[in-house]
Amino acid sequence: MARLAADLRTSLAFCTRLLLDGKGAAAGAGETDRLSLAAMLALAAICLLAGSLPGFVIDALAPVTRSLLGGTMPPQSADPWLSIVPVAAGRSSYNGLLVFLFMLISASLAASAIHRFASRALRRAPAWDCGFPDPSPMTQYSAGSFAQPIRRVFGAVFAAHEQVTMPPPLGPAPATFHVVLRDLVWEGIYAPIGHGVAVAADRLNHMQFLTIRRYLSLVFVVLVALLLVLAIWL
Repeated sequence: MARLAADLRTSLAFCTRLLLDGKGAAAGAGETDRLSLAAMLALAAICLLAGSLPGFVIDALAPVTRSLLGGTMPPQSADPWLSIVPVAAGRSSYNGLLVFLFMLISASLAASAIHRFASRALRRAPAWDCGFPDPSPMTQYSAGSFAQPIRRVFGAVFAAHEQVTMPPPLGPAPATFHVVLRDLVWEGIYAPIGHGVAVAADRLNHMQFLTIRRYLSLVFVVLVALLLVLAIWL
């Protein structure tokens, strides 16, 4: 996945350089013909319709599944609200149209909020070379490079701390980079629970060395306590 993302970024950077070059083949670059655009838009529309209205697609593919597997799913196009129910409504159901509407409304609200409250200031900067200026393994993205944006976005959650030490120019010392991450959720919730379980296990460890008479006495006391609780409760 990381290699695929790196190849995609490199391809986008190459296309950007080609369009910004303004010389040679880039000077005559243009959009493709309308027939090619229509073909891509048609495929995108088919994918959107198949995901939003999957019941009709499942019913249309029923003869194929019947010939291959000897059985089909129940008819889905007659279900209310265009939902699909493979087994039972109480166990599993999916409504692609509602999911699509939810995504559309959420994206519209987010876009309107961003355009309403965000700054419209324009900032110009040199063209980004995707961090791959030279065809060398030393300039390729590493796992730490892909994790850096996520680490900085969720820095407050993980209490991330980065420290970069750069030697002076022409200095013999190497540059160092240290990252410290703390899982605050684990330290605040799960670690105390785990510590309590470990302490309780150590305290109760001697119970496995009890004699049969003590075990029977313990069982009798617990049974009487449970009966008392039931009697009081009822």
